[in-house]
Amino acid sequence: MSRGLHARVSVARGRFRLDVALDVPAGEVVAVLGPNGSGKSTLLDVLAGLLRPDSGVVRVGDRVLVDSHVNVPPYQRKVGLLSQDPLLFPHLSAVANVAFGPRSRGVGRRRADAVARAWLSEVDCAGLAGRRPAALSGGQAQRVALARALATEPDVLLLDEPFAALDVDAAPAVRGLVRRVLRDRSHRATVLVSHDPLDALVLADRIVVLSDGRIVEQGPTREVLSRPRTAFTARIAGLDLVPGVASMDGIHTPDGSPVSGMAVTALTAGEPAVAVFRPAAVAIHLDRPHGSPRNVFPAVVAALEPHGDLIRVRTAATPDSPPWVTGLAADLTPEAVAELALEPGTAVHLVVKATEVSVYPRAAGP
Repeated sequence: MSRGLHARVSVARGRFRLDVALDVPAGEVVAVLGPNGSGKSTLLDVLAGLLRPDSGVVRVGDRVLVDSHVNVPPYQRKVGLLSQDPLLFPHLSAVANVAFGPRSRGVGRRRADAVARAWLSEVDCAGLAGRRPAALSGGQAQRVALARALATEPDVLLLDEPFAALDVDAAPAVRGLVRRVLRDRSHRATVLVSHDPLDALVLADRIVVLSDGRIVEQGPTREVLSRPRTAFTARIAGLDLVPGVASMDGIHTPDGSPVSGMAVTALTAGEPAVAVFRPAAVAIHLDRPHGSPRNVFPAVVAALEPHGDLIRVRTAATPDSPPWVTGLAADLTPEAVAELALEPGTAVHLVVKATEVSVYPRAAGP
């Protein structure tokens, strides 16, 4: 029997409304991304049983968790939750924390202890069984919390920013551990909420992007991050995105400016579309370049940010440039930044070859 997750829910909170249809087959990991206030936390609360939707249904396999007549309480849902705060019971040892779930479901003490120790071993914490949370590092506590979430053998696992509170040394190890555990256990549906595209790339099979309570973009992880259709997704993927409508050789932006590019799929003139390019494809000149580059946009340097071995130059619009230039990024070497003497306020021209610009349909919605 399939134990995949099916949810079609509507929730109103003041002026905000969440209307989402989400299907996660057993064995699949779906990352839910979106800006603050897009509805990610509301969706997780509904799935966990902390919030009842105004209408809709939540089902796991053949079990109905929520509909107009049913509202299964959280402890009976077989839904595990791992958040950025481990929320371990401070007065219990690690093994007792993990055994708490099985014990609360009626499993005997000896059996629950054996299950807890097996899961602690699974998350590489067998030697920490007797420690209390105060004696654990952040990464160790999150590993124990993961073991606790999985010890009840949930059909659905909810991961709510699980690595956000970890330091830069602990996060990769815990992320790798979660990946291993999820791949080894193929029977559960997993929903991951994160602001970090690396989490989605490492863990998720698919991405769902929320905006203003609705799904505006979804698809296989690498496809969504390599071909974003919304400004939010482009930003987290580290790409520049310009919205507009399709033209014969690219797009026209709302202010009428042309952006030349290469269509990756058939487009009809006037159809909503986006032009996307890598910051590394953006050249910066102090004076307007000679020759025939088709994409030249005046701008002003807004900020300089370290970006690995490069410097990311953020730009803003000038009175002579289109407004969408604000927020575009260019990646330059430190030597190039020094040679151009770039600093906030420097007037520049951005140049992008048309062959570096991909054009494809824009996502529906905001």
